[in-house]
Amino acid sequence: MKGDGGHSMPVRKIGLCYRSVSGRVPIGQGRPGVQVESTLERDFALLCRFDPSVVGIEEQPVRIEYNDADGRARSYVPDFLVTYRGGRPVPRLVEIKYSTDPMLISGQLDGRFAAARAYGRRHGWRFELVTEREVRTPRLENATFLLPFRGRSIAAGLREGLRAVLQKGGPQSVVSLADEVAEALGLSRPEVLPGIWTMVAEFKIAVDLDRPLTMGSLVTLAKETRP
Repeated sequence: MKGDGGHSMPVRKIGLCYRSVSGRVPIGQGRPGVQVESTLERDFALLCRFDPSVVGIEEQPVRIEYNDADGRARSYVPDFLVTYRGGRPVPRLVEIKYSTDPMLISGQLDGRFAAARAYGRRHGWRFELVTEREVRTPRLENATFLLPFRGRSIAAGLREGLRAVLQKGGPQSVVSLADEVAEALGLSRPEVLPGIWTMVAEFKIAVDLDRPLTMGSLVTLAKETRP
């Protein structure tokens, strides 16, 4: 991969690193998976996969050349470039670090981060440092639970039944929605729940994804699915 914005291959070979677990995270929709080299990078990539506004995540996207405080030539390769539908927000050039990383705490990485911010500005990107505090949240737990439901088929009658119940009333809990639809369609709760989770995973049913999902979570019909 080139440092001039032409991207096709990582500019640095993926290897073992601090808290390393190398592997590939599938992105779906026919797109190639993204290579990661730590569990934290894996979790960040999973969040990007779950986010419907993300259209691309590219590992080791560019090599940034810069001079350190002593004038010595250095190079730095950020972890990811994340791009979004419609170009908004602007692409994010991302470095993933644990907040306890000694080099981060000591300020040894400040020079490379300053170079990355300047590089991002020149290319219309935004550089961002992301730690486990932003990644390992209830949203990650919810994404991990919901992603296996994405793309599952739902019987047309069940999908329309869920829509009809949500259209006629305000927010209601997952369990009450499941029970009402089950009674209306002659189904059981376990038969209805996968349909609810699939529609949540598709963002057809809205719920607060920044709080842990439970049977008591309040759900509504997503705005874009309303008539």
